[in-house]
Amino acid sequence: MKNISDDIDQLKAQEADLERQLYELRERRAELERGARPHAGKKGRPLRDITLDLLQEAQCPLNSLLLASVIRPLHGRNIPATRFGTLSNDEASSFESSRVRPVYLCHCLTHDQGQAVKRFWGRSDWPLADRIMGPMTGRVLFLKGAAWTIALARQVSNGERVADNPETLQYVAADQARDAGMSVRRGEFPFDEWLATITADIARYEAEDKSLRDAAAQTLMKQLSERDQLFGARTGLVSLPGSKETWRSTINDC
Repeated sequence: MKNISDDIDQLKAQEADLERQLYELRERRAELERGARPHAGKKGRPLRDITLDLLQEAQCPLNSLLLASVIRPLHGRNIPATRFGTLSNDEASSFESSRVRPVYLCHCLTHDQGQAVKRFWGRSDWPLADRIMGPMTGRVLFLKGAAWTIALARQVSNGERVADNPETLQYVAADQARDAGMSVRRGEFPFDEWLATITADIARYEAEDKSLRDAAAQTLMKQLSERDQLFGARTGLVSLPGSKETWRSTINDC
């Protein structure tokens, strides 16, 4: 006789798949609705400015995929995957030219080699330790990014902030909650409950992670030029204590 729990797990998987399909349909509908608006062709703010502002709000590095997922419903803009790569090259080129900027978009750095983790973005006016990626940092940043997305969706839902497509932003937040390990029911958005759980999870890792990042930052500041502290080392460095394999597996999972 088939186990009831297996049936439940199968139904949950089917439900999750249907929710994702519904999410995609809502995204497509939103795109068509935006295209029908008289001002749809109006040029918006530069991606660089939007990204800097969102990082300032989040107060932690964010990855390109999450940024694109949030910018779409928040600002009504679809960001091609290649656009962030172009943005990275533009920032490095600007730093190396005479076009001095008060703040640059930059990348997280590996804790042992100081190499760029280009899918994670930060700001040049943050301490270097805030952009170091240690063995546990990938998990911490994923949880912080999820918490920021959920809090943003809650603000929009409460009327505290305007979004181009509030409904889609809610589903982006729900996806983040699900990926963080929470049970998500269609059409239900218990933002406070999700945030409480994620905050508790962050606390499990943050102190140890911060200690390693602080130590790594002290060493990397002595080894890297100002440019390389923002955009990553161009040559190999002597490894700091820690498992490179552990770091890679952690980052690849996030």
